[in-house]
Amino acid sequence: MTFGDKKEQKIIGFSLVENGADSIKNAHACIEKIDELVEGVDHTLKDAVIFLNHGIEILLKVMLEERNSVLLFKNIEKYQKAKIIMKKENKKDIFAADPELQTVTLKESLDRLEYICDVEINSKMKNAILELNKTRNRLMHSKLSLYEQEFYKQIDVLKLCYNAVCDFFNKHIKSFNIYMTEARFEFTKEEEREFYEAWSEAEKLPVFD
Repeated sequence: MTFGDKKEQKIIGFSLVENGADSIKNAHACIEKIDELVEGVDHTLKDAVIFLNHGIEILLKVMLEERNSVLLFKNIEKYQKAKIIMKKENKKDIFAADPELQTVTLKESLDRLEYICDVEINSKMKNAILELNKTRNRLMHSKLSLYEQEFYKQIDVLKLCYNAVCDFFNKHIKSFNIYMTEARFEFTKEEEREFYEAWSEAEKLPVFD
């Protein structure tokens, strides 16, 4: 299959903020779904935790990048060296210059925003984010087994976290609500066919002067 010249091809993917908003919105769908489930709460909880954690981490990094991209990286000296290589060798991005560069963790992002950038971070929101992150780490590196009481506590943490971070990012990221509204929009081939058929029919209608 051929797709033509790269300049003519549609680019598929996300900006950093679109990526974060996409994950936050998917987490919301999972959280809503949990309340309706009799079976399948385990994998839905996993999805909610992983997507919400991912979205938060990405959007915190959006905020860091807006202030100074160097804040995204653990080792500033390595970042500086990679930046020099990128400019000298005309690399497309910093990771092409040094694939071993590491960005900051979620907790480090929170700390840098709060203590370097002087962004006010609500303690309840921060604690909920860090609790979520612990659960995410258990899912990624170990196992997760919750008693019923623990499960409902985790759902409360998810809901608190979701509401708090949406308010926070809406305050600090321009047009965040628009990104959230547009996230996860889907348009099927059948819908596209029906749209163009309707458009074609509309063009045939008589027009009065």
